[in-house]
Amino acid sequence: MVRALVAIVILALASFGIIQTYRLASEKAGHAATRAGHAEQLAGLERAAREAEQNARAEEQRRAAALQGAIREAETNLARARADAAAAASAGERMRQRVATLTSSCRAGAGHPASSGAGPAASAPGDLLADVFDRVDQAVRDIAEHADAARAAGIACQTGYDALTP
Repeated sequence: MVRALVAIVILALASFGIIQTYRLASEKAGHAATRAGHAEQLAGLERAAREAEQNARAEEQRRAAALQGAIREAETNLARARADAAAAASAGERMRQRVATLTSSCRAGAGHPASSGAGPAASAPGDLLADVFDRVDQAVRDIAEHADAARAAGIACQTGYDALTP
């Protein structure tokens, strides 16, 4: 009976050892699977981080290029407006010369024998016309210059905003 009892105890201990070995192997396999899953997850996160960084850099470069394009376009528009203003100033100068010619002909006509005493009054309207024309021309130039600069700045601002917003 003692032998049977010893055999049962040895059998129980062996069974316990086998069960514990099986549990340990199972836990090791589970731990390895968890580590592999974590490694995959970390690799996926690193891949996503690299892709996000590349996308952010590409977007930053796109925005910088678009902003530079907007600046170049604004400079081109401003140069074009200045050229138009110079052409308008040239036309204004020709008109001033024409007004000066008319004013001098009004003065010359004042001494004409056919005019009866209206000489001094005739030169005043001619001078007045020249003075009004000069003032209006200068005011128009100032307004046009301001409007051209404001328009170019507004277009540049809008283009820059459009370039920077997704």
